[in-house]
Amino acid sequence: MSIAGDPFDEFPSSAATTGGRLHTLLNSMRSAVLEVDAGGALLYVNPFAREIMPELPQTPAPPGWEREFGTIHTLRDSHGAPIDPLEGPLGAALSTGVPQHDWHFSIDLPSGRELHLLGSAAPLLSENGEVLGAIASYQDVTELIELQDALQKQLDETRTAHQEMNLAHGELSRAHNLQAGFIANFSHDLRTPLSGVLGFSDLLGVSPKLEGAVDEHDYLREVVDAGDTLRMMIDSVISYSNVVAGTVHIHAEWHELMPLLERTTEPARRLCERKGITFELELDEGMTRIRIDEMRLHEVLEQLLDNATKFTSHGTISLKVAREGEEMLFRVSDTGPGISPEAELRLFEPYSKTLLQDGQLRRGVGLGLTLAKALTELMRGRLDYESTLGKGATFILRLPLDFVLPDAGDEWNL
Repeated sequence: MSIAGDPFDEFPSSAATTGGRLHTLLNSMRSAVLEVDAGGALLYVNPFAREIMPELPQTPAPPGWEREFGTIHTLRDSHGAPIDPLEGPLGAALSTGVPQHDWHFSIDLPSGRELHLLGSAAPLLSENGEVLGAIASYQDVTELIELQDALQKQLDETRTAHQEMNLAHGELSRAHNLQAGFIANFSHDLRTPLSGVLGFSDLLGVSPKLEGAVDEHDYLREVVDAGDTLRMMIDSVISYSNVVAGTVHIHAEWHELMPLLERTTEPARRLCERKGITFELELDEGMTRIRIDEMRLHEVLEQLLDNATKFTSHGTISLKVAREGEEMLFRVSDTGPGISPEAELRLFEPYSKTLLQDGQLRRGVGLGLTLAKALTELMRGRLDYESTLGKGATFILRLPLDFVLPDAGDEWNL
């Protein structure tokens, strides 16, 4: 059987003819184009096909060129399994006489590169339907496949990382629950004997046997103040554990404001008296009753006052309560050293402790301001502060009036 030449060779230079225009079009395409005759002989290969598959034979090439091509290349289907060189879309269109679309296969090139192609082919038919040959077009989709593989790899890695993160989160939650349970139970066990110490100290304070014993009363005040400090530390740990665990409930009830403030400020007032610091309590006229969670407000103010007494060695500590616009303000001020820029960075971080002027870490567990801020937010309030180095600091507890007025809800579960 004779092999026909390149069907476009008769119009190699005349772009004005139909064949010339077709020749120019095929040569400029960024798709690989191959044509075979009815016997499978390779008649035409456009420039882009030779660019991506330089081992293609020169045209015209006799039937069987696919086998020769397949000896130096491995063709694979879309799943990576080896396939026969005749199984591509060109051979299928030639053997079936039916157009073939979107065949994805790859070729392992001698250079080591894997070439991914997406091919379509159509048979060339005579007027009576006889197959005269076939022509195929191949798109180089290597970059697209590599991008797809990279995205799939990234997706798999992300999915694995997400699963690992979920496992780690579960382990962290279990560890946190164990820690919170241990802290709460241990703290309760500490508070029980401490309550006994403070109770008997109060009894000794009113005992007739100590009447007139000035030194003994001073020692007893030391015991009571140290006990109050330890009680506050234990309560802070318990409250913070409950806040983190999400088990804190806010209960609003009516209270006489001045007696509530006097009870709350008593430990700070005693400590100021011992240290020679002036303590001031101011309440705006007309403010006699408040609807609030007494225990939570007591905890916040106690922590703020305790923080003020830790850093103040002389001068004044004050608590001023007033209404300002739609908020009720509790201002705790001191004449201590103020807050340094370094301390501001971790002011509300848990377990963060600041150095005193003598270079020693201040007493406590480092939860006071953290707890105060958390409880304030649970009461729908805000805790702000103002500070001037060398002159002191003021912490401002702001509570919305819709919480302290009669139309507020009786309880929030948070």
